[in-house]
Amino acid sequence: MRVAIIGAGFSGIAAGVALRRAGIEDFVIFESAPGIGGTWWYNRYPGAEVDLESHIYSYSFARADWSGTHVGWQELQAYLEQVVVTQGLSQHIRFSTTVASAQWRDGEGYTVTTTDGQSESFTAVISAVGFLNIPLIPPFARDASEFAGVVCHTSRWPEGLDMSGKDVAVVGTGSSAVQIVAEATDVAGTVKIFQLEPNWILPKNSRRFGSLERRLNRLTPVYRWRRLRLYVGYDRRQFRSSHARADGHSNKQRAELARRFLSKSLADRPDLLELATPDFAFEARRTVMSDTYYECLKRPHVTLVPHGVKGLTGTGVLDANGDEHRFDIVVLATGFDAANYLANYSVTGVDDQDLHRTWAGEPDAFLGMMVPGFPNFFMMYGPNTNASPLVHFYESQAAFIAGVLADLPGVGTPAVEVKRWAYDAYNEWLQSRLSKTVWATTTSYFTAGTGKIVSQWPDNSTIYRLLTRLARRVALTRR
Repeated sequence: MRVAIIGAGFSGIAAGVALRRAGIEDFVIFESAPGIGGTWWYNRYPGAEVDLESHIYSYSFARADWSGTHVGWQELQAYLEQVVVTQGLSQHIRFSTTVASAQWRDGEGYTVTTTDGQSESFTAVISAVGFLNIPLIPPFARDASEFAGVVCHTSRWPEGLDMSGKDVAVVGTGSSAVQIVAEATDVAGTVKIFQLEPNWILPKNSRRFGSLERRLNRLTPVYRWRRLRLYVGYDRRQFRSSHARADGHSNKQRAELARRFLSKSLADRPDLLELATPDFAFEARRTVMSDTYYECLKRPHVTLVPHGVKGLTGTGVLDANGDEHRFDIVVLATGFDAANYLANYSVTGVDDQDLHRTWAGEPDAFLGMMVPGFPNFFMMYGPNTNASPLVHFYESQAAFIAGVLADLPGVGTPAVEVKRWAYDAYNEWLQSRLSKTVWATTTSYFTAGTGKIVSQWPDNSTIYRLLTRLARRVALTRR
């Protein structure tokens, strides 16, 4: 048994830990970056921090002395580095190594080829590249321009770039945008936010822990209690899609909170209140978490421009109305090509079928992990597994995959794949559930170009975890 893991972020690390616990020691983790972390290696812009609480956005097997309820990328990066060392994964990782393809051959397994032309054989492949990894660059910034300043995407922040005293443009109003706006507002000369559409925002309630609270959090029972309480809260909120149905109790409750937060924060600025009010259903797109964004909008050197950017000039940008704005730095907080799963490399299965052609622009998988015709190929954080709390999903997927591989016979090149009926029945059930949610009422990065919802999970974590345990018994077949 020899396994390739593609990606050394949260999910790839979880996979490595699960393999070792299952007694599988011969595996390689390919990482294209020069360090671990995945999202937290690349997203190093000022203010980058997690939206989920630290105690729940961490592994069940690795506690940490968190500095606050929500921590920044530096602390998360250090946490992952520590986990890699304590779990004995360091010797398995190959940095600055990018996978170009994974090709199945009956009786031989997968040939994994990297961009430098090196090829190796593996019994199985675990894709842990996530789906928020391909920056979405708007058309005006894709080619060379005469702009004399700095243009950068939030996920590719230039090291040492300083916004102090500069005129800064922020293109976008999503989660990354509100974080960068908070930092820019404190140091920049001027800040202009170019908004195509506003988003619903909930208060994050982020705070740093005091010294006494940190001492208490170091106690195992306290740490586990905080984690359990958060887990139960997310589970109750998402049970039977209550968070994502317009008639769901959780959705209605949180929507009212968002409306009150918006109205109270901008009550003294009716002009901003009108511009910042979304016209789509609450939770239909990713809800933004921020304690400070609305207050930032009211600062005298901050301007909210209610339309997008169509071009760059030598000194700034042209907005959609054709007006020119002068800037030193243009920050693209424009998100990711999220529906384009596994776009960075090709996967070939039985009879040379290509995974991307099989999907035809509508990615799906059994439990987000397996596709018929692609034996021994597993995805973590794959189609329709985007839900909170994320790390619980990663651990469930890793345990499922490691268990399946550990059960394979130890001779020849054993292979396992999902049964076609299970794959079809699961996705029919899944899309039926998703069609009843607010996600189906608008376009977003949750959907493919066809409108099919390809990223979201419609229920809570406990239901998913139970399905992963049941599936090993009824949904898989040996090839």
